[in-house]
Amino acid sequence: MSQSKRDYFQFIHTQTKLTHWWQDPLFITALIIAIAVHGAIGSTSFIAGNAAPMATKDVTIAVNLNKDKVKDSDFVAQHDQTGDGELKQLHAQTSPIPNATPAASEGKEQQEMLQQLSQKQQLDFQERMLMTTLSWQKQSQEDERKKKVDELQSQQESRAAMIASIEAQYAQRHQMYAKKQKVKTITGIQAKADASAEYLDRFRQKVEMFGNRYYPEAAKQQKLSGEVRLMVILNSQGGIRAIRLLQSSGSSVLDEAAKASVRRAMPFGRFDAKMKEISELRIVRTWRFDAQDSVFDVE
Repeated sequence: MSQSKRDYFQFIHTQTKLTHWWQDPLFITALIIAIAVHGAIGSTSFIAGNAAPMATKDVTIAVNLNKDKVKDSDFVAQHDQTGDGELKQLHAQTSPIPNATPAASEGKEQQEMLQQLSQKQQLDFQERMLMTTLSWQKQSQEDERKKKVDELQSQQESRAAMIASIEAQYAQRHQMYAKKQKVKTITGIQAKADASAEYLDRFRQKVEMFGNRYYPEAAKQQKLSGEVRLMVILNSQGGIRAIRLLQSSGSSVLDEAAKASVRRAMPFGRFDAKMKEISELRIVRTWRFDAQDSVFDVE
């Protein structure tokens, strides 16, 4: 075995026998060197040179060109300009162009603008939908109203046609009745020479009898006098169809007394055989009231 190998094995054998770190000579040597180096570094001081102070100035726009050089300036511009006057604070000439905002601010503003645009679009859409809905409702209401108007107009036309038909039937029946029936009107002048003279005389007597029997007390007390002209319409059975006042006496008491005398005297009996062709008899007479005697007569 060579000498170097024997030294190596001897070193290994020696290292294996050490049980504490302070027994290792290599470790102690390395520790001493490290302490010396750190002490040298700690005792060394660095001296930095004086750096030139950095000055910052705002940028502005010079309007008036000045040939003289400006030493102490407040702003930086494209050429020299001397200012006049006194100000407590520095004021730079401004530009109407707004300053550029940071990218983050621009992004936020764009986002807000997009949100506002989206809200506006939603509002516009809702407004269009509302207007469309209202338009549909209005059109529906207009159609419904028109439908009701058409139905009402159709009903009115149907009723008008029905009324016209009824009127036509009534006119036709009235003509047929007029052809079959004969209406006779008797006045005081023609009654003497007429076939109904006897019937008319009985009518007069009966009316005067009941009228004077029930002569109105108010006419007696007020001593009323006057003439009332009436038309009395009788049917073929002697019944009263109508009593018409042709001329008033000027007193409602006498007018009503004349009508009452006709009502009390009815019925007047069937028409005579000579009057068989007459279906309706119209008698026109004058009732004269005398205030002195409190009687009346029919002429």
